[in-house]
Amino acid sequence: MDPNAIIESYVGDVVGRIPRRQRADVGFELRSLLREELAGRADEADRPADEPMVMELLAAFGRPQEVADRYRPAGFTVIRPADAPGFAWFALGGVALQWAVTLPIAYADPGVAEWAESAGVAGAWWAPLPAWWLSGGLGAFWWPGFMITLTLIAAIIRHRRDATDAATDSAPQAEPRVAPHIPPQVLDRDRVNRAGLVLAMSFGALGASVLIALPWLAVIAPGLPQPVIEAFVFDPEFLAWRAPWFVVLWAMAFAVGLALLIAGRYTRTIRLISIANDVAFLALVTWSLTAGPIFVSPAADDVTRVCLIGIMLVFVLDIVLHVRRLTPTRAPILSN
Repeated sequence: MDPNAIIESYVGDVVGRIPRRQRADVGFELRSLLREELAGRADEADRPADEPMVMELLAAFGRPQEVADRYRPAGFTVIRPADAPGFAWFALGGVALQWAVTLPIAYADPGVAEWAESAGVAGAWWAPLPAWWLSGGLGAFWWPGFMITLTLIAAIIRHRRDATDAATDSAPQAEPRVAPHIPPQVLDRDRVNRAGLVLAMSFGALGASVLIALPWLAVIAPGLPQPVIEAFVFDPEFLAWRAPWFVVLWAMAFAVGLALLIAGRYTRTIRLISIANDVAFLALVTWSLTAGPIFVSPAADDVTRVCLIGIMLVFVLDIVLHVRRLTPTRAPILSN
């Protein structure tokens, strides 16, 4: 492939991620810079520029999103990097403290026992957990949200104050935002996307909460049509023996997600735990598919089985990816 065409594609990808008013200038500057760098490498190698050479150059510059971030106007910091670990532990500690208080209360609450009896699981050790999760369990997350809201307000006030102070001072000579040469980047395949991880964990918590609430659907939403309520009635044997393990493994996956949020990247230990959890999920889903019905309604049971088979394929893919990242080639690759 023509090296210039590769550069054009790369530049187009970068400028598409920055504000429209900057695209023409940034595109011209970045295109010129890449072509000069490529010509210099070709002279050093004493051969014409080719596809491997330009791909090596682009790898040194970094991913398009990272390069676009260097050109993008700087925003304001909500949580300073130095404060992030303390903020995370304070937020999670507040959630854990609330759970330590509300969980024993749920086990001692007579109303929760009535809920368990209405679902046909009275006496099971895990019977109060669904009712607790839908009340005090999920409710405890008001604390991190409250902390983030206050921190965001403080960051906005601080940003506006700094901008006002800067406007009163004499403006220094503007300097280009991008150096003539971007240094080599470290391509770390173990780094995680925190925003995507938070989104995935939120959807996971929402899905788990919906499934946990199904045995009490008639109590939570008595206005639903009776056929809808009957369609989502779990098989008693599944509810007593297999369903609790789904909650346990989901809680383990949620804990792994929290560890990733704090660490910011995969470690060997986290990958091994993730693989073990995925294997346990595969075993549990296989057991659920072969041991008997999941829902009393045949139609709901058939649809659920198809969905579980699809979920199994996702877990298999996740295991394969984790195993590949555990090989010796998983170490960060330094560009020249």
